[in-house]
Amino acid sequence: METVQDVKRDPNVLQGAVRALGFAGRVLLIGAAIFLVIMVVGGFTTPGETVDATPDEGAALLLPMLLVSAVDGLVLTIIVTQARWRGLPLMVGLAASYYGAQTVMGQIEALAFLTPLGETLGAGSMPVIEMPVALIVSSFIIGAAKAVVGVPLAVVLFGRARHDGREARVSLGQGMGPGQWALKLGVIIVLYELLYFGFGYYVAWRHPAVQAFYQGVDPGSFLRQMRYVATETPSLLGLQAVRALLWAAFALPVVDMLEEKPWIGALATGLLLAIPANIQHIIPNPYMPADVRLVHFVETASSTFIFGAAVFWLLRRAHRSIADLFGGAG
Repeated sequence: METVQDVKRDPNVLQGAVRALGFAGRVLLIGAAIFLVIMVVGGFTTPGETVDATPDEGAALLLPMLLVSAVDGLVLTIIVTQARWRGLPLMVGLAASYYGAQTVMGQIEALAFLTPLGETLGAGSMPVIEMPVALIVSSFIIGAAKAVVGVPLAVVLFGRARHDGREARVSLGQGMGPGQWALKLGVIIVLYELLYFGFGYYVAWRHPAVQAFYQGVDPGSFLRQMRYVATETPSLLGLQAVRALLWAAFALPVVDMLEEKPWIGALATGLLLAIPANIQHIIPNPYMPADVRLVHFVETASSTFIFGAAVFWLLRRAHRSIADLFGGAG
């Protein structure tokens, strides 16, 4: 059994500890930068009527916001340290993916379900409390600022700002022809619809608090629920098909920059799509009760992680057959 003195004499242990501390420190620095962006930009853009909080309520928000920022920093770090892209392409590509996955996709959902636009977009029910559209606009601005600051900082801190001499060619699509693109995008739409409505029904909609919040009822089975969606709110199917394609578009830069590491790439793409947008459910807000937020976090984080990993596997390279798709990581 190693003693403290043995550890001190072992340079490999000390070097490993230093590297771990350095890694953690850089992740926390990225998280701190994202947190400061939220505070500063949010202070200018958040509607005044939405920020009237007591000192105790403000203090209760601090720790969840810090945790959300640190988790965002960790997800960005995983991708940056594993990416084959370098420099400006890495900054721009990852910023676009991060902003799209975290902000654009989440706010589309907010518009569809938490505002009066929901009836037009086909949500079919309205929540007890509506979210001001001005707050959603503010979220778009804050999200853009986070991407502009957080991603380049991660690239610089982890030494990926300059090319390392290896060719890091940007090749979105990996040689897939129009037919294969059409087929795979069709599969992506069907898969997303199944995950979205399946997890939405079995994980979220059957929960009494969710039904009460959205003022809806459980029809009794998933098939009945889908029959209701298809007949009463068919535009919701179209909306989610568009969102499936947007998810794929925002994921594509990360898919290409990680395509040489298939298992890590699938994990990282799943995390990017699942975590930054959904970890925000841990932050208390006046528009969604805590139990509803928790249910939605479990529902959307799990389903979107599966979807993100599948998108990576489908789009990372051309496949000659179904057997080639599932035949290995090559």
